[in-house]
Amino acid sequence: MSAEEVLLDSSNVEQAALLDLLEKTNQSLFLTGKAGTGKSTLLRYIARHTHKRHVILASTGIAALNVGGQTIHSFFKLPLRPLLPDDPDLSTAKNQVYEAFRYTKEHKALLRSLDLIIIDEISMVRADIIDAIDKLLRVYTGRSSTAFGGVQMLFVGDLFQLEPVVKADEKSILDRYYKSHFFFGAQVFRAHELVTIELQKVYRQADAHFVGILDRVRSGVVTHPDIWDINARVNADYVAPEGELVVTLGTRRSQVTYINEKRLEQLLTSAFTFEGVVDGDFPDSTLPTERELTLKEGAQVMFLANDREKRWANGTIGIIDSIDAEERKIYIRLENGQVHTVDPYIWEHKRYTYDEEERRIRTETLGQFIQFPLRLAWAITIHKSQGLTFDRVIIDFGERIFAGGQAYVALSRCRSLEGMVLRTPMNMRDIIVRHEVQRFYMQANNPEAIASSLERAKALQGYIEACRTWSRGQYTAAIEHLRHAIAAKNELDNPAYLRLMAQKLQVVAQQKRQLQELRVELEEKKQLLRALSQEHKTMGDECLLEAHDPEAALRCYDKALRFDELNVAALVGRARALHEKRDRKGALSALAEAVALAPVDIQVLLAQGELLLGYGLHEEALQPLQRAHSLQPRYIPVLELMAEAYDRLEQEDEAEACRQEIKRIERKS
Repeated sequence: MSAEEVLLDSSNVEQAALLDLLEKTNQSLFLTGKAGTGKSTLLRYIARHTHKRHVILASTGIAALNVGGQTIHSFFKLPLRPLLPDDPDLSTAKNQVYEAFRYTKEHKALLRSLDLIIIDEISMVRADIIDAIDKLLRVYTGRSSTAFGGVQMLFVGDLFQLEPVVKADEKSILDRYYKSHFFFGAQVFRAHELVTIELQKVYRQADAHFVGILDRVRSGVVTHPDIWDINARVNADYVAPEGELVVTLGTRRSQVTYINEKRLEQLLTSAFTFEGVVDGDFPDSTLPTERELTLKEGAQVMFLANDREKRWANGTIGIIDSIDAEERKIYIRLENGQVHTVDPYIWEHKRYTYDEEERRIRTETLGQFIQFPLRLAWAITIHKSQGLTFDRVIIDFGERIFAGGQAYVALSRCRSLEGMVLRTPMNMRDIIVRHEVQRFYMQANNPEAIASSLERAKALQGYIEACRTWSRGQYTAAIEHLRHAIAAKNELDNPAYLRLMAQKLQVVAQQKRQLQELRVELEEKKQLLRALSQEHKTMGDECLLEAHDPEAALRCYDKALRFDELNVAALVGRARALHEKRDRKGALSALAEAVALAPVDIQVLLAQGELLLGYGLHEEALQPLQRAHSLQPRYIPVLELMAEAYDRLEQEDEAEACRQEIKRIERKS
C-alpha cells in the first residue's frame, strides 16, 4: 500500500483522531504504534500539510537526516550530560540559564515563533531531556507558567522498541529524580496531560498469525506456542543460497562490521574505494555512510536514501552489478532483476532559522556530504534496522539480548515468519519489556481524553475571542464569547484563567478612572468656555445698549456662541442686534433657536413675544407670552405685553383682565 493510500484510509480512526487533535488543539501528543503501522508516513504527511509553524527534531544525527530536521541536542544546544530538574544551568536566578544557553537573537526569535515541535524516535530520549526542553521553552518564549512555553509537542515513536541509553553512572543520578527514564517520566507531565494515540492497523506484515506473534512479543505477553513458532525458524548453520538477498541482524556493531568485511574479502572482484566529500559543517557522527566507501562487484548493499523516481527506497537491498570508477557510477541489481544506475547523493546538514520579515521558519544548510547512498548490507545492527523492512533476514542475537525491545525490533524487520532464520533459539527471558511502558500504554486511545482535549480547545478559542473582543472594547461581544466558552468548558476555577480575567477587568477599572479624569477635565474646560462666552455676551450687550453699535454687538454675540452654542442669552442678544439692523428674518430665526434650546425660559419667551409684537405679529406674539404666563402667572412684564397685544387685536375685555391682574399683584406686594 502506498503512502497516499495509507493516509486516505477512512477506516484508520486513530490516524484521524491524531490529525484532529493536532490541528484543532494545543495538546501535547504521543503518536505511537507497532512496527508497520505507518508512523513515519503520517509524520511526513504532517510535516507537509500542517499550517502550524514547526520544527522536526530527532534523538540521533541519522534520524534527523532521515526526517530533514535537526538533533535535539543541536537545536537546544544541550550538553551531553544529565540535566536534572534543579540543574543550576536551567535556573533563571542570577540569569544563569542565559549564561549557560547563549542563544543568538535569531534563535530566540525562532523559539518564540514556534507553534509545534515534533520529536521523532522518542523512545530513545530520556525524561530529563524533556524537562530541560520544557524549562528552556518557558524561559525563551516568555510564557513561564505554561508547559513547554505554550508550544505544542508531538512525540513520535514506539516505546516497545529501542529504549533510552542510560550509562551506569548516570542511572544512579537520574533515579533520584525519575521513576522512569522514558520520556513520559518527565516531571512536566505530572501537571501537563499527554494524550497518547496508538495506530492499530498494520500495513507491513500481511500474515495475521505472524502479526499476532509480534503483538505479543512487543507487549510482553508472549506465549509458549509463540516461542515454539519462532524457534521453528532456528538454523545455526544456515547459509543463504547464492544470489538470494538476505540480511543478518546483529546486536553489536563489531559483529556486523566483521560479517561485512569478511564477505567483501571473499569476493574475487576488484575493490573500488570512493572518497566522500564534506563541504562545510557536517559532523562525522552524523555521516550516513563511510567517508571512504570500499565496494566490489557482487557486494550486497543497502540504499540509504529514497529515489526521486521511486525505483528504490531507503532500506532497499541490492547487489552491485558493475562499477564504472571513471564515470563515478555504480550499477545495482535489485531483487526483481532490474539494474539501475546510482549516482552520488547529497545529504545536507541543516538547522532551523526564523525569517523575521516573512514570519516563516526556514531551513539553512550548514554543510553537505556527497557520497554514494550505499552501505555494505550482508549485516546491519538491530539498532540501525529500526524503521526498515526486509523479505529475508537472519537474526543473530549472539550470547544474549541486552536491551528492552531489541527482540521485537529484530523480529518485526521481516515481512513474514517464513522469511526469517534465527541463529540461536529464543526463550521467554529474551523478551525484555519494561513494566512502566506496559502501564503507560494502557491509557492509549482514551476516548475521554481525546474528547476532553477537543472540548478544551473549543473553549480556549472562545476564551481567546473573548479576550480579543474585550481588548477592542467590544464588551457585549466579549461576554457572549465568554458565555459560549464556559458552556464548552468551565475554566473559572483555573487559576491561570482567573488571573487573566482579573487582568482584563483591571482594564475596565483603569478606563473608569481615566473616564472620570476626562470628565473632570472636560467640565473644567466647559466652565472656562462658558465664562468666555458670558464675557463676550456682556461685551455684546454693552456694544448694543451703550454704544448703539449692532455690528460690533453681533461680532461679540457670534464669538460668545462659538465658545458656548447653548448660551441662550447670547442668542437673544444676537436677535436684538439683528432687529436693530432691520434683519427681521435673522432676528426671528435667532429667537426661534433660543426658544428651541430653552422652551421654559421666561426671559426668552418674553423676548420673542416683544419682538413679534414689534413686527405687528400680534396673534403670533400672544403664543410665547401665554406660555410664559402659564409658567409664571404673577410676572408683571409678561402681563403688560399681553395687555398690549390684546389692545392691538381690539380684544378689550382680555386686555382689561390683564391690567386688573397687574393691579392685584401690585397691591399684594
